[in-house]
Amino acid sequence: MKKRQFWETFILVPAFFLACRAYASDLVVYSALDLETSEEIIETFKRQTHLDIELALQMEQAGTVASRIREEATDPQADILMGGNSNIHTSLGSGGLLQKYRSNMVDEAMIDPKYMDPNGYWSGWYLGAICILYNKKRFNEEIAPRGITPPSSWDDLLEPAYHGNVVLPNPLTTGIGVIIMAVQIFRSGDTDAGFHFMARLNRNVRLYSRDSVGPIELISKGEAILGSAWGHDAIARKKQEDLPIKIVFPIDDGYEIGAASIIKGCKHLAAAEKFIDFLLTRAPAEINARTGFRYPVRKGVLLPAGLPPFEEIRFVTYNHGLVAKNVESWKKRWAKIAGY
Repeated sequence: MKKRQFWETFILVPAFFLACRAYASDLVVYSALDLETSEEIIETFKRQTHLDIELALQMEQAGTVASRIREEATDPQADILMGGNSNIHTSLGSGGLLQKYRSNMVDEAMIDPKYMDPNGYWSGWYLGAICILYNKKRFNEEIAPRGITPPSSWDDLLEPAYHGNVVLPNPLTTGIGVIIMAVQIFRSGDTDAGFHFMARLNRNVRLYSRDSVGPIELISKGEAILGSAWGHDAIARKKQEDLPIKIVFPIDDGYEIGAASIIKGCKHLAAAEKFIDFLLTRAPAEINARTGFRYPVRKGVLLPAGLPPFEEIRFVTYNHGLVAKNVESWKKRWAKIAGY
C-alpha cells in the first residue's frame, strides 16, 4: 500500500474530539467545520434561542464524522450533522440515517433550490471551491528555472517535473477527494478517460492525505511542491499564518455544497429543525464567510477579502446525482490505481 500519509498508522484523538453522551442538552451537534466557526455559530444560536447546545464532536473530516453516525445508528448520540459536503449527507440519507426536513427558510431567503437535497435529507447552506496551491520558494527555485509556468489547470499537475511532489486528499476519507476524482470524469466526458487521468496523476503523487487540510500543511512546509485543497481553507490559513503558498482556482474547477442534516432517531427533533432553519439565516452565513472563508448560498452576505466571487470561477459541469450513484464503485476503482 503506497503513498499513505506518514502518520496514518497512528490514531489521532484531538482534544476537541469529545464524548457524546449528553442527554441533558437541548441539542447535540456533530460538526465537520473548523472549531472557531463551529463554536461561534453555536453560541449565536444559543443567544437567540436560550437552548442548551453541546458541540459533542468537531473534526474537519466529514467522512470520519459520518462513520461515527453509522456506528451509532441504533442509538443516535447527536441530533445534527453540521458541515461536510452534500455527497456525504446523501450517503447517510440513502442509508436511512437521516431525517427528512425542508426548511421554510429556503423560500423566505430565496435560496436556489439546486442547493437543497431533492429527497429532503440535507440542506445546503454554504459552498466551497477547490484550489491548486503550490510552495512559492520551491517552485521558483526548482520548477521555474526549467521554463515551466505556474499551474492553472488540472493537466498541469501531470508535469513530470512534479514527480513525487504532489499531495492530494484521499477520496476514501475526504469529500474533496471524491470531488476531485469526479471532476476528472466530468471534464473528460467519459469515466474511463477520467480514471486514465487519475492513473497518470498518481505517478506524480507523493501521498494522499486523510483529511482535506493535509496538503496545505505539507506544501507550506516545503515537503511537497503542489497539490489541491479547499480554497477557503487555503486562503484562511495563508492569511492567519502568512504561509508561503500561492493559490489558484483551476479551469474546470469543482465545488462542494456544504450541508447540514438531522440525524434520524435523534432525541431533540424540534430543536434540530430550529437549528436547520437558523443555518439558513444571515448570521451563520456571515460567520461562516468571515471565519471559514466559505461562500454562502444566501445573497447579500459580504465575502472576506481575497476570496474571488463564486460566479467568476470556471466550474466543470458537475452531476451530483451521478456522483451519489457511482461514488462507491469509483472509490474502489481509484483504490486499485493508488494501491490502497
